[in-house]
Amino acid sequence: MLDVLTIGDLMIDFTSLGTNEAGKLVFERNPGGAPANVASQVARLGGSSGFIGSVGQDEHGLYLIETMKKLGIDVSCLRISDKEATRITFVYLNQGNDRYFSNYQSPRADRDLPEDERYYRQADNCRILHFASTSQFGEPIAATSSKLMAYARKQNKLISYDPNWNEVCGYDEGQKKIMTDTFKKVDILKISREEYSYFIGDMDIREGAAQIISQGVRLLAITMGAGGCYYRTREFEGYQPSYQVAVRDTTGSGDSFMGALLYQIAGKEKAIEDLKQQELDDIIRFSNACGSTCATKTGSLTVMPGLPEVTWTMGHTGLYQMDIQCI
Repeated sequence: MLDVLTIGDLMIDFTSLGTNEAGKLVFERNPGGAPANVASQVARLGGSSGFIGSVGQDEHGLYLIETMKKLGIDVSCLRISDKEATRITFVYLNQGNDRYFSNYQSPRADRDLPEDERYYRQADNCRILHFASTSQFGEPIAATSSKLMAYARKQNKLISYDPNWNEVCGYDEGQKKIMTDTFKKVDILKISREEYSYFIGDMDIREGAAQIISQGVRLLAITMGAGGCYYRTREFEGYQPSYQVAVRDTTGSGDSFMGALLYQIAGKEKAIEDLKQQELDDIIRFSNACGSTCATKTGSLTVMPGLPEVTWTMGHTGLYQMDIQCI
């Protein structure tokens, strides 16, 4: 049985390396896509993961398929579209090496994902189904994703969601509502501090978190980069600081955190409500370490950290100090 099954985008990130001696922009080709990154992190930690998605029938698509196979991810439900080219995006890094995306409108093979009975069989064979908002917009992937999530819920699978919102996406109010309505249908939700402000507004983070939990979410994690992670369940709340690392690229950090979180939840093989606070503190601390370690590298899908790297970070790197009362 798969620990985690993800559905959504698998794409190419062209990450800026600055300019060359001739003053021309130089980009590095990096495989990415948030749900694919999550599957990669699970596999890198020794878990089992699968991916449902679509790439184009082009050099980038074939490269992505081979990359996923090498990472040990089940790609039996990864299809090749004959209608669209593989999605690409351009990633830039600011002075703090935090990533931001261009608004380039690429072809979207990832959206060419019609319904397939194989996806339901794969869902039967997983503990956790994870998805992002990229699979909620555009057809036929939106319909396929919605039906698969509904099916997985009926099969009592854990449903995990990370909206992966960013300003460049330009989501309108209707799309925003689709994302917030999704909160009511999932068990595990991860949002960044920026996403919290976008979805909830200026409400105190504890009050907003309690509001989200009241809608049915069983575990909420609000990540804040170097500021650590605040989490809440129906029983208690907690906070764990982040690790002081030399940041090179934050592109995959949130997905690394998410993959580590799901890997551990799947490994517990018990209800979220049965987890003690110390267990969740440990889970969040380890997930923070994964995200921090990932940020020390350039790229995302292929640089998700393995257990030895994460263990080193936890044993040799200091923690940022932050008073939870200031969140």
